[in-house]
Amino acid sequence: MILCATTFAMPFAKATPPFDGTIFLDPDIITESDTTTYQKLTDAGLGERTMYDRRSGWVRLNAFLFSASFSDGPEIEIQVNPEFGDADAARAEALKYAPVIGRLPKCLRKDVETVWIHMGNNPFGGGNDNLLIHTGQAEQYSADGILEETLVHEAAHTSLDATHANASEWLAAQDADGEFISNYARDNPYREDVAESFLPYFAIRYRSDRITQSLAEVISKTIPNRITYFDKQELDMGETPQHSWNLAEDHGDGWKSFDWFGHYFETSNGWIYHADLGWLHKAGATTNSIWLYFPDHGWMWTKSEIYPFLYAADLEGWHYYKRIEEKHMLYDYATDSWTPLE
Repeated sequence: MILCATTFAMPFAKATPPFDGTIFLDPDIITESDTTTYQKLTDAGLGERTMYDRRSGWVRLNAFLFSASFSDGPEIEIQVNPEFGDADAARAEALKYAPVIGRLPKCLRKDVETVWIHMGNNPFGGGNDNLLIHTGQAEQYSADGILEETLVHEAAHTSLDATHANASEWLAAQDADGEFISNYARDNPYREDVAESFLPYFAIRYRSDRITQSLAEVISKTIPNRITYFDKQELDMGETPQHSWNLAEDHGDGWKSFDWFGHYFETSNGWIYHADLGWLHKAGATTNSIWLYFPDHGWMWTKSEIYPFLYAADLEGWHYYKRIEEKHMLYDYATDSWTPLE
């Protein structure tokens, strides 16, 4: 059923969250100019469907039906309330939202089987293998530039909550952070925290060029353990090929290289032997968001555009790798000092 507004109080929250709700962080995290995987909409006539309508609850309607196809996943059935009048008007509504859904990260669409569209100035919803849209509210979200960001939140409910919201490692990350990214997450920690945290995570890891440095710093400082948790899941973002590890030059016998990263030997269990950095454990689905585990230094984050700058999760500070007189060294900006990697 549609997620309800149950409120809990978490004993470990220490400070006022930096935001009220994360869908309002930045309207440019995903925009209408971004590529969509949406391909076409096929009319499927009328059909009896049970739908949820925030104005009246569960209803059984003879809905206008459309099949939306996407280049990277299964089709989604869009069910439009017959209150829109005729098939042409219903199709126009379906066409407003199918391309937007195609811009969402692939991992958020994996469990979306249906979309419900109703009139009304009512909140969206996620869950039930579904996305719920009320067009009056959608008009306001579109005017504010946050329609995509709102659907990220709702699709996170649909595709991520069941696996992650009550996972022991997620709850441990909540506890370790001791803070919430928003008031909405704080007030509903078991229902809204994954959805509220995912959009900031996506922004800082995959759209860092679209947000301010100050916003990135707030996100990093508030939910560092949740960020690490998402990284370790290697969620399929549907990223463009230029960020694929598969583009590394293959030198044979397990050795590969990137111009920006250098040479490394790849094993089958996630460990790599880097020609300069030694043994590392590599996590992250793409090269524009990489976690590297250094046995003597813990987890550090980097990406192809900024390496050899690395962010140390445990120490919450930036480092810089450099080879100095045949020694492999890390510079710690917080202490203004160099330490050897080995």
